[in-house]
Amino acid sequence: MFTGDPRGQERPALGQFGEVDGSALNLARIGELKSMALTIDQLRNGINYWHKKQPKWDQDFHNDYYEHKLPPVPPNGVFNNEWWDRFYPVLQDWQATRRGGGRAFLTARAQARFDELGERWASAVAPHLDNDIAGLEWHQIAAFPLLVAEIKLLKSPSPVFTAKFCHFLAPRIFPVTDNKALRNPFLTYEECFKAARAEWLGTDVAIQDELVALLTNEIGAPFFGGFPMKCKLIEICMIGRCHRD
Repeated sequence: MFTGDPRGQERPALGQFGEVDGSALNLARIGELKSMALTIDQLRNGINYWHKKQPKWDQDFHNDYYEHKLPPVPPNGVFNNEWWDRFYPVLQDWQATRRGGGRAFLTARAQARFDELGERWASAVAPHLDNDIAGLEWHQIAAFPLLVAEIKLLKSPSPVFTAKFCHFLAPRIFPVTDNKALRNPFLTYEECFKAARAEWLGTDVAIQDELVALLTNEIGAPFFGGFPMKCKLIEICMIGRCHRD
């Protein structure tokens, strides 16, 4: 049972959490994260898992979904009921709303933050939409996911809701994680973002190019120019690391 008003200004019931700022709670854990460079074998394993173990997933790695099916970002950066009515089903389809208290509860908590979401989007995300995860540091975009994390109250800290919410608004910037395919090891989205970015930057440029070429060939034509290549490669390689043949 969730308690508290939609803004959640008071503390949630004992044992329930929104995601917390990693700088306040998880500095030690973030410091322990070690960058692991992405590899061709990881990508091949991830592709194999995607095709053979998850046949219901879009087999073009969501290339068509990103171009044609993903709801557009809020017009003029305005988060409102019209936008939410289109975006909530995306979160639901991607199982981000499970154990979130129900649609009415999540809607009320989102509505209470619409204005601030718009402000933070305008200052922290919109100026960087032509950039991607490799070119942005956490402090540049943190304000938006930290607010998103307040929307869903959780029994234990997890970045999954925040990751999916942010990824489907700005997929080139925000990497995604989940508990099944990626076996999410992170407590906060700060950890997730920093680890994903470090893995890409820690990968040799020649290997990066080979990874891009391999996935581009796997997707085939027509290839969407806005496809979130770096975040998707990180995702699939992490899947491949978790699910080796």
